[in-house]
Amino acid sequence: MAWPGPIPSSRLRLAAAYLAVIGVILYGAGYGLFGLLMRANWTALESEVETLAGTLHDSLKPLLPPDARPSPQLARVLPGLCLVGQPCASPPSLLPRHAVSITDPERFYVRLLDRRGALIAHSPGSPGASPTATIDRSGSAWTVVTGHGGERFLQYAIHLHRSHTPVHRGAEPTELDWGYLQIGRSLHGLEAERERLWWATQTIVGLALLVAGLASWWLSGLAMRPLLAAYRQQERFTADAAHELRAPVANLLAVVEAHRTQAPADQPATRDTLAVVHRQGQRLNRLITDLLLLARLDGPEAAAPTQPCSLVQIVRDLIEETGETAAAAGVRLQLVGGEQDIHVQGTESELYRLVSNLLLNAIQYSPEGGEVVLRLGDERGLAVLEVQDSGIGIAAADQQRVFDRFFRSDPGRSRREGGTGLGLSIAAAIVRRHRGHISVVSRPGAGSVFSVRLPLAGCS
Repeated sequence: MAWPGPIPSSRLRLAAAYLAVIGVILYGAGYGLFGLLMRANWTALESEVETLAGTLHDSLKPLLPPDARPSPQLARVLPGLCLVGQPCASPPSLLPRHAVSITDPERFYVRLLDRRGALIAHSPGSPGASPTATIDRSGSAWTVVTGHGGERFLQYAIHLHRSHTPVHRGAEPTELDWGYLQIGRSLHGLEAERERLWWATQTIVGLALLVAGLASWWLSGLAMRPLLAAYRQQERFTADAAHELRAPVANLLAVVEAHRTQAPADQPATRDTLAVVHRQGQRLNRLITDLLLLARLDGPEAAAPTQPCSLVQIVRDLIEETGETAAAAGVRLQLVGGEQDIHVQGTESELYRLVSNLLLNAIQYSPEGGEVVLRLGDERGLAVLEVQDSGIGIAAADQQRVFDRFFRSDPGRSRREGGTGLGLSIAAAIVRRHRGHISVVSRPGAGSVFSVRLPLAGCS
């Protein structure tokens, strides 16, 4: 389906708005799900470390030596640990190695500290394994520690107690504060999982956005159908009204022309009246012709053949044809550039009308003694035509409306000149039809410059 006029850009903006809203929702949902999954993994990791710390604490409590210091008795309790100040020795058998499998450096590490927080034993390769290592008693039990090579560990610290057998029979056993136990769990797996979840979330959201983009384009098309129907109805009304008006206007002009040729020479009032009627009929006829042209230009692209057209030749022909009109208005025409031929792909009659409207508009609004300059050139695959006048200029508030139908920056002057108020609208429609761009730069009292950019032939 062909979408005329400004409707394609409106549909694109509507689809973009749909996609933006859906994109915000999808990204919000994706990031929320990602955060929930990562929080669940982190909670499971904390639970694992906390359970393991409690189990190890309960296992060590009855076996700990009385003093929290590096000693052979402590080495026998946990043979896989390295005592501070002594070399690390491998467990002599598989049984003790299994008993301290928690000290696997690829996943966990264990550190024992005395009540002052000084390190007394640690698993091989644990981060911060030095006699000066201390525990922050005022901080949280959970910390993240960076080990060798930048690997991060989730560390959990608890008080370590030892069982004390009472001296008197029947007394309850007591627990003595022995020191601290720190267990660290490698975050390498969690970070790898985080990266996998991140890219999975990005991929899913990206695919969902692609589907949402297609759906947005389809939905915007459905939403634009009533507007398209109204637009078509307006086009039909314009065309039908123009056709209905053309016949009576033609008859009116024919009758007036006949009366003018047959009117007696001694009836000047009758001749003046007929002249006014004839002039207004001609103006109405031009208006109808312009309305029909606009209806055709704003309609679906017709199968009118296009061909490379010489923009330089069109401009030169029009300067020659409008020279008499410019001279009568006291305006000088000047062509700048155009030494090399510039071809654009299009319909020659429409391009001719485009340049003619811009040129006549510049002449109409230029004062006597003024100058209209036409500049021709090309840049980055585009033909550039600029029409500069020395007229009254256009107020900044009116520059956005100058291409609207029936808009006149100086209504009185335009009507006196017989303009219909559709010249610049027709020029803008022709530029859109040729996939170009038209703009105006103006300052009140300093004239205006209308710029047209059209794709060069072979570059569109």
